[in-house]
Amino acid sequence: MKLYFMPGACSSAPHIDLLEAGLPFSLVAVDYRTRKTAGGGDFYKISLKGYVPALVLDNGEVLPRCR
Repeated sequence: MKLYFMPGACSSAPHIDLLEAGLPFSLVAVDYRTRKTAGGGDFYKISLKGYVPALVLDNGEVLPRCR
């Protein structure tokens, strides 16, 4: 799984939940202004409205507002 986050965008709760559950995941930072991922990708291709946090499951399903 991949958790897309932005500092200050309520991304801590799903991050803590994943850690507590012991599930494997990776973190991907999203730039606030450009909505580009740390790797330079367009975040709007992952979350159409640009909402973070967004969790991409192993099967490719996107949970745009995980809580």
